[in-house]
Amino acid sequence: MKHLTLIVIGMLLFVTHLPAQTTAPDPNFHIYLCFGQSNMEGNAAITQADRLGISPRFKVMTVSADDLSHLSRSVGNWYRAVPPLCRWDTGLTPADYFGRTLTDSLPDSIKVGVIVIAMGGSGIDAFDKENYKQYYQNADAWQKGLMNIYGGNPYAKMVAMGKLAQKKGVIKGILLHQGESNNMQADWPQKVKKIYSDLLRDLKLNPDSVPLLAGEMLRKDQGGICWGMNSIIATLPYSISNSYAISSEGCTGNGTDGFHFSTEGARELGKRYGLQMLKLMKTYDTVEGQTVDHLTIDKNEFTLLVGSTKRVPITAFFADGHTQDICFRATYEISNPEAVRITNGIMEAINEGESTIVARYKGALGETKEIEFSVKSTSFPLIKGLFNPSINATGFFYEKIQTLRTGQWGFGGWVYNNGIDLSGYKYLVFKLKSVAYCGASLRLFDENNYWAGAAQYDFGSKKQVVVNLESMVRSGTTTKVDPSHLYIIGLWSDGSSDIAISDVYVTNSDDYTKPTAVEDVKDQLLDENEPVDVYSIMGVKIRSKVLRKEATLNLPEGCYLVGSQKVMITKKH
Repeated sequence: MKHLTLIVIGMLLFVTHLPAQTTAPDPNFHIYLCFGQSNMEGNAAITQADRLGISPRFKVMTVSADDLSHLSRSVGNWYRAVPPLCRWDTGLTPADYFGRTLTDSLPDSIKVGVIVIAMGGSGIDAFDKENYKQYYQNADAWQKGLMNIYGGNPYAKMVAMGKLAQKKGVIKGILLHQGESNNMQADWPQKVKKIYSDLLRDLKLNPDSVPLLAGEMLRKDQGGICWGMNSIIATLPYSISNSYAISSEGCTGNGTDGFHFSTEGARELGKRYGLQMLKLMKTYDTVEGQTVDHLTIDKNEFTLLVGSTKRVPITAFFADGHTQDICFRATYEISNPEAVRITNGIMEAINEGESTIVARYKGALGETKEIEFSVKSTSFPLIKGLFNPSINATGFFYEKIQTLRTGQWGFGGWVYNNGIDLSGYKYLVFKLKSVAYCGASLRLFDENNYWAGAAQYDFGSKKQVVVNLESMVRSGTTTKVDPSHLYIIGLWSDGSSDIAISDVYVTNSDDYTKPTAVEDVKDQLLDENEPVDVYSIMGVKIRSKVLRKEATLNLPEGCYLVGSQKVMITKKH
């Protein structure tokens, strides 16, 4: 009996010293990492309505230590997601109505949690695993103060909080709203890709099941200053296949600073994040739900500006009636890969040319469907949406008659975000249907900045300008304009009349060095005392407002346009 008692006591002691049983993460607790700058941090005012009606299934993890004294929330714990969500002194963030949208739409068994790590005014490098060090060193004191809230290393804080969250639930997605501090920086998508990839690796996440949702900046019509960044955000899926740009169209600004959304705007943007996530979460387990019936595409012919990108608008229709965007899941057979390439469902126009593309998608049950479309890649499309009449001042472009009316002292044409390389050609030829009486001039910029100097060629009374691409210089200087990276090409005018465009193209034909290349003009009675402009055969103005009878005095041999008259100067002249 004594021995039996000792055995029982020993067993009890053994059990009491066993490690505590760990609870497995709840697969129905869906967690989202949210990061960015001021709009994600929460700049919009919080109203009483924003604090009411919040489901207990919507949670926020506290990250800032100061929240304890202000909100009675301690770091690393979960609380009902009553705003503010980022820190005690921040406002309404898109994460608020993202979470509310999900909990309102998902079954009662699903909980939603957000972790918000954001800093007003922060550049994307502040969130980088390595680059945060250099960013911190160069930051102003107030920016360092914000980074110090997260231990001086926001990326490490995201990973630490993410790992802690994974003990309770499953990370289902990453939300980003950032870009004002990196406005118009073409390398932004690659920087975001690095942060996204590092997070997936350090948190052991599957990229196919953890999408990145990135919100647009405040739009121009809502008073946005950084609206141009939206064209770069739109290219993010080209770098990250499982990523989606969240439209800010119609989301109102606060009306004061040009950067931030109003309370209503932040609510609407947050709902759109949520609706996109809900769309991605739907699963279809029936045979009909997995059987692809057919593919559709918005249209069968596309025209792209060289250097531009566009998401392939391709949709799979399933036997049960539901649809899915399958652009980055499809495979593509391209007849002319020198002109167009497709990566992760994003078309990119590389060089001029046309290509026939066959898209194929294999369903879960093994059946393959396909659809064919064509893409024309061109440098100078006279198409509304690709030709921008309002690069400077508000203008109008009438596609059917290929006619531009700029704003007063305005400029319209083409913007090449990644630059266009015309160094393989000798000449750019720009033809008008009729003489433009609005001071029209063709201008080419080798910097992505309209206010940088440009090569300038005035039309005067001519209907054609021929640019020697090898000898371009900035107007009024001797600084060469580099044809290998042109960012803006188009027409300036005073806006007083229309410019009817006939054709625009590049060529290597030496015919453009000969007088016969100049458009013939009809003979007419000429006033010898009329003030005229004089142009070389290449369309360069060499004299301005001189009397016609003196226009060619002392000019070297060659062909010139004097007003609207073609004049050949020989040794006998």
